[in-house]
Amino acid sequence: MTRGRRPGRGRTAVALAALAFFGAACDSTAPAPKGVLAVERAEDGGVRLLLGGCPGYVASDFSVLEDTDDDGELVTWSVHNGGWTGSVNEIRLFQPPPEGWRSADDSLTALQEGVPYIATVNGTAGDLSLRSRVPFTTADLAGLGRGQVLAWAGGEETVKTSRDAFLRADPDRCHP
Repeated sequence: MTRGRRPGRGRTAVALAALAFFGAACDSTAPAPKGVLAVERAEDGGVRLLLGGCPGYVASDFSVLEDTDDDGELVTWSVHNGGWTGSVNEIRLFQPPPEGWRSADDSLTALQEGVPYIATVNGTAGDLSLRSRVPFTTADLAGLGRGQVLAWAGGEETVKTSRDAFLRADPDRCHP
């Protein structure tokens, strides 16, 4: 009588290892995420939020908030597209909003060293609602070279990239 092996943990472990290997291989070839928002240091030292090239994207609001673990009051700055008057390509922090936009009651009036921030934009591209975020600090902004912006690189990561490359129209950017 021949003794056959019953499928068991050994085969299951091999199958799981193969799936993990092929899953990792597939993940390494996935394109880098593309957000529609970037943060840049303006020539006068101010901060500007930029929309990347996403054909048909209309922003409804921009905001910056302190990303602290404290349970106190949320410290934010934001502007809102009051009448859906059309999108803008850039917004200056702590400046009056563009025509047709309105400010909220802002508790954030300046960026401080050592404090983490998150810049966000909400909007739509056709039927899709798209939100983008960029975590940053003043040190991140100080580290930007001329013509560079800070953009989202996935998760809590950011990447320095050229302003021109970020602003170039890219339909892939418009998909969540």
